[in-house]
Amino acid sequence: MKLITLFLSLIVVSNLLAQKPATRPTVKKIPDAVPIAAPVVETGADGDVSGRTYTNTVYGFRVTFPDAWLIPGNDFEAYTKSQGFDLSLNSPSNLTGASKLQMERYLERVKILVTGYRSMPGSTDNAIMRIAVEDLTMTPQVKDAVDYFDLMRSQFTSMKTPADFKYSETQAEKLGAKQFGFLDTSSKAGKKRMYATVRNGVAILFTLSYSKPEDLATMRQILAGGDFKLQNK
Repeated sequence: MKLITLFLSLIVVSNLLAQKPATRPTVKKIPDAVPIAAPVVETGADGDVSGRTYTNTVYGFRVTFPDAWLIPGNDFEAYTKSQGFDLSLNSPSNLTGASKLQMERYLERVKILVTGYRSMPGSTDNAIMRIAVEDLTMTPQVKDAVDYFDLMRSQFTSMKTPADFKYSETQAEKLGAKQFGFLDTSSKAGKKRMYATVRNGVAILFTLSYSKPEDLATMRQILAGGDFKLQNK
């Protein structure tokens, strides 16, 4: 059940998925991008931000956000909370009782690595991209991102979904040199896309909250230009 964690917590709205037969998706592809050429400096598990580039040699990847995006430091969440914006992960407001307690326990297993904002938090029509990881040692049947999303959808069948919630099939897309699984969701709260890749028993997830198509195009270019061949510790 821990796979429910990532989708609910990163979306931070009750975007839930109904179970469908597990099928291997059609792969989409955009043109290859030139990998980031900056020198690699070994990082810890939290990774490192230099300018607009996030590097994590423990999980083996590096991505660069657009120059105009805000990539805050570790103290940014505390600052925004003091200004009236709570950016921390919380269980969806429609969960109560045992479901809420269960979700809060799941949230403790989610590790957010970095968050990028197109505009300052609180801005209208903002785009927010979160990068997170989830340990899959308790679900050894998950071998790749398609397995990850298919298992996630099967688990969501036991949870109540909002009436306006819509979702896609599990899909796959090659961005640059890397293939990802992904899901699209939408509700009155907005649109979300989650890309995932699985390696060494860990799911690496890239989740975008957005309203403008150009923001989704930006996310795809971020991943297409990323380097996913860094040496893990």
